[in-house]
Amino acid sequence: MRLTGALLSIAIVGAAPQVARAAGFELADQSVVAAGTGGAGVAREGDPGAVWYNPAALADGAGWRGGVSLFLAVPRLTASSTDTTFAPGAQPTDTQLGVATPFAAQLGWSRGRWAGGLYAGTSHGTTIAWPDGWWGRFDAQSTSIRVIRVAPSAAVRLGPVRLGVTLNVDLASMEVQRALDFVDAEGKSSLRLSGASAGAGASIFWQALPQLALGLTYQSRTVMTLDGEAKFTVPESFASRAPDQKIHSNLTLPDRFALGAAYARRRFTVYGDVTLTLWSVRDTLKIDFENPSTPDVNQPQRWSESFSVRAGIEGQVHARVTLRGGASYDHQAAPTDTLAPSSPDMARIGLSLGGSVQLHRALAVDLSYAVAILLPRSSTSPDAIPASYSGHAHIIGLAFRAAQPPAPPPTASSPLVGQGVARSAPAARAW
Repeated sequence: MRLTGALLSIAIVGAAPQVARAAGFELADQSVVAAGTGGAGVAREGDPGAVWYNPAALADGAGWRGGVSLFLAVPRLTASSTDTTFAPGAQPTDTQLGVATPFAAQLGWSRGRWAGGLYAGTSHGTTIAWPDGWWGRFDAQSTSIRVIRVAPSAAVRLGPVRLGVTLNVDLASMEVQRALDFVDAEGKSSLRLSGASAGAGASIFWQALPQLALGLTYQSRTVMTLDGEAKFTVPESFASRAPDQKIHSNLTLPDRFALGAAYARRRFTVYGDVTLTLWSVRDTLKIDFENPSTPDVNQPQRWSESFSVRAGIEGQVHARVTLRGGASYDHQAAPTDTLAPSSPDMARIGLSLGGSVQLHRALAVDLSYAVAILLPRSSTSPDAIPASYSGHAHIIGLAFRAAQPPAPPPTASSPLVGQGVARSAPAARAW
């Protein structure tokens, strides 16, 4: 009878890269403009997405701007057995076809030296669903996690340097389903949890040269207590050991550092970002069951720090048209000895294309497409099915941006000349 063992190995949070572009389950793309340049956006200004990538960049004195981005992610993950004695005749199995729809909405305003912004969107998330009856169903059937973040920010400009601060309010929800093995029968477990907490962030934007902009950002960890319910479908003889009940757990979103640069030359701008995410906060998974007859879970995760590199180029090919291209690499966070079908974290290589069309002086539409290749990995965990994992994801982005029309350049007789009015550098303009 494997009921106790099954409960002890339930994994609450997966890190499948079905939606995620960054290592773990962080959603790196928060702006379709930045997505077109491989996700690089820390040193970009003019794009409303700055309220996520670098709130300090908002302090450009350019008035208000806003945008809404929607991404359609179509993933496919494959699990292949690496031990024929574990599941004789097991065939490579793909996850069920599905479409995830993370979103991001941004609003910013700047006048003089000061700026304020507001971000709301899907900051972290993952979705993985294996077909019914597959050979690894006793380890995982489906896993989903979604974090909605609301982040107000403020910024100030001090000469060529801009400083920003952010408050991050996170709302998380999770759902995990798996089959339970009773030798001569099967059962099912379903866990649902939710919670909320807050963190903070700080950012710097520096116009080092007329053609060169640099950015540095920090987002603190968010520690959340999760509460929810566990529901079990089990034979009557086991009902007293696994009744439906309340459960408690926790989720910590990691600290994140990002450094970016933008260099402009005539009509072209090159962007590059390097990020470090401290995923070592995911060391152990704990689940407390309200009923004392149901064993609690204390499962090692042992994730480690991960990094990503993003770069891209943007060029204005027409008065109303801008084209983009980029590439990225995201390193995995999970070690092979805790790799499981509920959390098959893999390094990934991404390629992207994008563009913008200026519909009006104050309105633009953005498009992006990216493909992420998930590099194969094999599990060495003694507590998970012996399997190797690989896959890919296609991600399409659509956004609309609106902004206060730019003021005409001051003339020699204008009272604005010589008054220290901010002028945006060509290295950072998104339009």
